[in-house]
Formats: sequence, structure tokens, C-alpha cells
Amino acid sequence: MIVRKNISIDQCYIDKLKPFLDKNNGNLSAAIRDSIETASQVIEGKKGEKGDKDSSQALKNAESRNKMIEEEEFLLIHHTMLEWFIKNTAGLLIEESTVYELINPYTIKRIPDFINYVNAMNNRLGWKIKVDAECTGSMEPESVILTLSNGNPCFRGIIAHSLSLFLAKQMKLDIQGIFNRSNVTKVYLKRFEFLDYEKIPKGLEEHFGPMDSTFREIRRKPDFWRNLVKIYRDQNYERLSMNKKIFESFVSGDLPSVNDMAREFELFTGKPPEAFTLAEHIMIFKALYLTDNIGTEIEVCTEKGSECVRLIHDYSDSKVCERIICYYSNIFKYIGHPFTVTSSPHMIVFEFGKNLNANRISDSGLVDIEPESSCAP
Repeated sequence: MIVRKNISIDQCYIDKLKPFLDKNNGNLSAAIRDSIETASQVIEGKKGEKGDKDSSQALKNAESRNKMIEEEEFLLIHHTMLEWFIKNTAGLLIEESTVYELINPYTIKRIPDFINYVNAMNNRLGWKIKVDAECTGSMEPESVILTLSNGNPCFRGIIAHSLSLFLAKQMKLDIQGIFNRSNVTKVYLKRFEFLDYEKIPKGLEEHFGPMDSTFREIRRKPDFWRNLVKIYRDQNYERLSMNKKIFESFVSGDLPSVNDMAREFELFTGKPPEAFTLAEHIMIFKALYLTDNIGTEIEVCTEKGSECVRLIHDYSDSKVCERIICYYSNIFKYIGHPFTVTSSPHMIVFEFGKNLNANRISDSGLVDIEPESSCAP
């Protein structure tokens, strides 16, 4: 079938068609047909060449994997088994030495070299994961966004973990956030000051190693933690977890001093009480309350001007309730924010910065629930 079209063509393109016009005795239609045929052959040739290159590279990668397996540098493992290992070690940090087995820190100094090396490594491993990076700065980038696309999500996670640890230790970049979807993982990193090279940066530990310190303790005293977990589970968590000094005070009929509580707080947080805002204090208290397990539930509000804490318990003895009120009042006393406290049979409510006349506040800063009760430390 012949399709006839009216076309407009500039003189510059007529000049480029001159060899084809000469060949076809000035026949423009024949010259255009010849030029299209020639262009088609060139394009097909390039496609074939690219395909040959891809095929050759895939063959080289396969040969490389086979060689590493023969030399026992790598082992074959079913991807389902590897996925199981990755999922069940989530929250544990990879050791630096393991990452350096994959990425040599003495040869990789720049982000572009790092990305090229990682992509070449992924091709050799056959993980089908592509890594890109956006960064500000050259030799010492201020921020980097790593984008890992395609491949298995579990494998992407372990690669992102390894790359982040390398960048943290070698280029002083800590994780600010992670974005995960089924086919892409983004890691946002930012430059930070290294205060102690031996320590793991906060962002890296938060996103990839939240269970690392816990498992180190379990490995250090496995019998203790195994028995403790069994007891808590068998008794449906109806147990208390309390510092020895606090327990001693309760048994002796006294209350722990405010100074003792302040010391315990600093040991728990690593900072003095004045380093935190009221909202931060409330969230720290929530963690301590749930860990002590003295009560059953806790509700908090950290909205500025409406800060409050509601402690829910299942004690029926009024004297026990009074002691609990006094104990937690002493905890709140040292943070320096005025508060009121009210109670009902199974709830204690601390309110900060409002309704301060609702109850009588003693000179020590604590609230007198009943005339005969005393919360003095």
C-alpha cells in the first residue's frame, strides 16, 4: 500500500539528503525511502550491539558468581531462606567488619565511586537492585538521598542497612529518615559530628538497630533473661520491676528521696532533668511507668497548656493508693513544673500549669490529698 502525504522540509534537510538524491537521480521520494532504510539498519545494529553487550555482561556476572562459589567465597542459598534470616534479624546492627568485606573503605572515597561500586556488586550478586544517590557537596557531602529500586524488599533493606553504616562511619552521614514502598526504598542522610568513633550514630541505631543493645544483654545473661521472660509470661505480667533502693524504701515504710529519684532519672536518660521540656518529661515518665509495671495503664497529654498524666491502677486499699500518689508526686516534684493531683478509686490524675487552686498545695510543692496523708520525702 502506498501512502501519499504532503510534507514540509527545510533546505538544511534537503542538503543532508543530497547523497540519496544523487543516487536516485533527484527523486525525492526514493531518496527519503533510502534514508529511512539506512537509519533503520543503523538503529537495529545499535540495538543488537547493546543486546550483545548485555548478554556478554550477564555471562561475565554468572561466571564470576560460579567462580566465587567454587572458591567458597560465596555459598548458594535459597532466596526464601535468606529472606527468613533477614526478617528474623531485623533490629540488629550489621558489624562494621562484615560491611567492609563487601565495600573496601580504603578504595571508596567519593559518593559517585561508591554508587558505581555498589551497582556493580549488585549485578555480580544477581540481586537486581539499582542504587542512585542525590547529594549536596562533593568530597564531603552535607546530605545524601539514597534511592534503592527494584529487587526483593528484604534484600533492599539489608543493602540499605549496609550502605548506611558505611556512609555513617566513612563519610560521617547519619540517617534522618527512611521511606519504604514495595518497589523503592529511600534513605535520607545528613552530616553529623562524630563525638566517638566507636559509637553507632543515633539515627542509624534508631532505624536499623533498635533491638541491638537488648540482644547484647540477652547474650550476656541468657539464663537470667530466659527465666525472667518465662516468669512474666506465665504470670501474665502481674509483676513489678523496681530499683532496689526504691523497694527498700517502700518496705521500710518510707518513700525514696527526691534526690535519689533525680539520680535514677539521670541514669535512665543520660541527662539532667532540666535538659528536657515538660512534654519530654511526660513521655519519659510514661516509659518508666510502663516498665515499673506498678499500675496497669497510663494516658498522657503533651499539648502545651493542657499537659496531664492519668495513671490507671487496680489497687483497692486506700493506703496503698495514697503511697502511690505520694511516690509519683515526688517523681514529678523535681522537674520543677507546678501541678495538681486528683484521684478516684482506680485513677490518679496529674495536671500541670492549670487549676492550681483546685487542691491544696503544700510548701514542698506536693498536693495534700487528705489532711492526714503526707507525701514529704
